[in-house]
Amino acid sequence: MVKCKLCGEVFDDSLTVCPLCGVGPDYFEPVETEPKTGKVKCSICQAVFDASEPVCPFCNVGPEYYVPVEDNPGAMVRCKVCQAVFDASEPVCPVCNVGPENFEPIDSAPVTGKVRCDVCQAVFDANEPVCPFCNVGPEHYIPVDQGRKTGKVRCTVCKEVFAAGETACPVCGVGPEYFEPVEEKLVGKVRCTVCQEVFDASEPVCPVCGVGPEHFVQVEPQKTSKVKCAICGEIFDASEPVCPVCGVGPEHYLPVEEAEAIEKHNTDRRYLILGAGTAAVNAAKAIRDRDDTATITLIADEKELPYKRPQLTKHMFDGTDAEARAKYFTLHDADWYAGQQITLELGKKIASLDAAGKKVVMEDGSTYEYDKCIYALGSHFFVPPFEGNQDPRVKTIRTIEDIEQVRTYLGEGKQAVVIGGGVVGLEAAWELKKYGCTVTVLETMSALMANKLDTTASSMLQGLFEGGGVTILANAQTERYQDGNIYLNDGTVLPADVVVVSCGVRANSQLAAEAGAKIDRAIVVNEKMETSLPDVYGAGDCVEFQGMNYALWPEATRQGEVAGANAAGDELTFAAEIYGMSMEVVDRSLYTIGMTVDPQQRPFRTVAFQDPDRGDLEKYFFRDDVLSGVTLLGDVSKLSQVTELVNRKAGYAELFKNK
Repeated sequence: MVKCKLCGEVFDDSLTVCPLCGVGPDYFEPVETEPKTGKVKCSICQAVFDASEPVCPFCNVGPEYYVPVEDNPGAMVRCKVCQAVFDASEPVCPVCNVGPENFEPIDSAPVTGKVRCDVCQAVFDANEPVCPFCNVGPEHYIPVDQGRKTGKVRCTVCKEVFAAGETACPVCGVGPEYFEPVEEKLVGKVRCTVCQEVFDASEPVCPVCGVGPEHFVQVEPQKTSKVKCAICGEIFDASEPVCPVCGVGPEHYLPVEEAEAIEKHNTDRRYLILGAGTAAVNAAKAIRDRDDTATITLIADEKELPYKRPQLTKHMFDGTDAEARAKYFTLHDADWYAGQQITLELGKKIASLDAAGKKVVMEDGSTYEYDKCIYALGSHFFVPPFEGNQDPRVKTIRTIEDIEQVRTYLGEGKQAVVIGGGVVGLEAAWELKKYGCTVTVLETMSALMANKLDTTASSMLQGLFEGGGVTILANAQTERYQDGNIYLNDGTVLPADVVVVSCGVRANSQLAAEAGAKIDRAIVVNEKMETSLPDVYGAGDCVEFQGMNYALWPEATRQGEVAGANAAGDELTFAAEIYGMSMEVVDRSLYTIGMTVDPQQRPFRTVAFQDPDRGDLEKYFFRDDVLSGVTLLGDVSKLSQVTELVNRKAGYAELFKNK
């Protein structure tokens, strides 16, 4: 047997090229073929099993990853940093590489009462010779504290974080034996109490003396009342119990450095902002932060106060009355705009932009003149050109009015078809299912989110939906919608009281194009968010920067801030980041960031941790040993951590030194 040094594939030495990546013998290295006997441990997932197994029964890697396990192992220790359990003879922790000063002996006396398996998290009697669920031995048993816990705990079954005083998990109902303490996360700078070195709290061990986080103390906690949501990028007050945009809890909050004092440029300028999304509102705020005396006018064709469009498919049937609007949708109430002296011109449609005359003309013939203009008109959903797509029961979910109209066509037992298996389509499908509809999702590609997820994650996601009662049809091509039925090209007929279309967005760039702006897929802007039109800045879904039209909430928010600040005389620049995609459906979480699917179908080097029974997947994708992407399905507690790792292009050796 030989192993490919490029992609890691192991195969028979009779082959002349690697069957996975195609390189030749120059990249082959011999693999030990002497058969192992007795017990071995997998160096990837740490499972212990018989050496005769051809592959690890838990993570499927081959014998080259087997490590012999002594029949009569010596004393066992637990790493205080990562909680791994291993033989005391190990010179460093085989998981996180800290030294013996972080090892603590495991009492060899018989454990009584309840224990938790650190592999599968099952809880059972300590007298069991092996875990009754995954068959690992007592070296993986952790005593379960039956006493009353304080602070925060995490349910090991559903991962909910809540107050330790609860007698049962508020989500899945299991008892305290499934609770594990949640340590308070240090942020910013910390000091090592052993050697007094000061360094970043993200370091796993002290970079000078190597001791673990139990020796770290906070140094001058950041004096800020603002935090950033790691999922959607929204910045808000740290006192908020959940993110006001995407609804995740404080475990996904990141500290925000105290902003430098903003220089004022008070003028009598007229700022005109076209649009009412997050880009438009944040542009208006950035202007007012810098110019106390200017006139700011925001124009939008909807009559609604600016709101959070990502929430539409998350709360389709939670109501749209004043209370629901305030709770789920509205960005700021009317008093906020009055306090910021931002004039809202709502329910007005723009007919044209006159860049030379520095004015916009409305459909009713009225005009608004400006000194500086922010073009932030967003995007619209693309609707495929199938017959019947103009039927009022064929809807895109882009406005509050859209979700109000969807409800008029539905009742208990109604039929719904969703065209498009992306985030918006799948969120809408699950909301429709919860509302009592029979739901079918039509995906034109061969698998769900095939451009975002690899085959493993896509298959698991589809399984979750199908297990929740939603039908998924791949390679589905819609021919027409007629008489309340969707007809597919293959002859399939699906009854549909409502059809929700989610097939991507297109930039609302027509007005700018007619005014002479440079257009590619969207309005072209530079790093200052300047368009090619004089004194016209662009931001959000309607623009593209360095060839990219992201159409994502955090990107639109930041572009709006930069556009507004520069229009008001500042010199900020927009730098592209790698943005993640998140979704909460079928009572499970999905987060993926970076490149996990290669359009050229080149193989990645991957490391995966999968629990099919619980529906959990944690998968890392490397290109040339640099982390290019990560997918988390089920347990997304590492979301903030992997976002940081992908954006700084962490290396394979840094993450998996012993793998």
